[in-house]
Amino acid sequence: MEFTLLHLTGKDPSHLIDLPEFKNCRLTPDCAAAFKKMSTAAAADGIDIVPVSSYRSFERQLDIWNDKYLGDRPVYDNFNRPVNVSTLTGVETVYAILYWSALPGFSRHHWGTDIDVAASNLMPENYELQLNSEEYAQGGIFARLTEWLDQNMDKYGFFRPFTDEAHVRVGTELWHISYRPDAEKFEKLITKNAIQEIIRDSHIAGKSCLNGMIDELYDDYIIHA
Repeated sequence: MEFTLLHLTGKDPSHLIDLPEFKNCRLTPDCAAAFKKMSTAAAADGIDIVPVSSYRSFERQLDIWNDKYLGDRPVYDNFNRPVNVSTLTGVETVYAILYWSALPGFSRHHWGTDIDVAASNLMPENYELQLNSEEYAQGGIFARLTEWLDQNMDKYGFFRPFTDEAHVRVGTELWHISYRPDAEKFEKLITKNAIQEIIRDSHIAGKSCLNGMIDELYDDYIIHA
């Protein structure tokens, strides 16, 4: 399947399908097939993998970004401590947001290839999911899920794009998996010009700061190769 810049930036979801067995899960057809196979295999090993977040539109990502920039949504540092953005400069606020949230138009969740996952049978009743490192690390409630993914996800074409080894200045996300065969096609569509156009044409908070950071955004915050 040929993907376009509109698919890349979350402005056209026509390349995606819904997975009726999972709530609010939209993926590319090949990613969906691979995810279903992987979840079946995990269930046989006693782990019920469920998607927490999959496709996210450009407008949704823009709302998240603007809310964080304006202080209407929590921003956390690399130790999961809240950051008071009102005490930061515009550029410092951009850095703080980028640690856990992607620039609108360049979130991997726009593509339908990336999924935040949990394990429903490992969560206590009425548990409020945090999606933080403590939950997925050794001793956390999802440690078994992390171990299973470590050993098996590559068999189904999945990998983790955000790890300590990734060449980007963002947080490690053990819960975030990506379907490599399709994700690599999207990565090739990312250019500095595309970043510049998204910032120019959107109502994004911090636009003046972001306009001076195109090279840095491309090199350090967006996985493109």
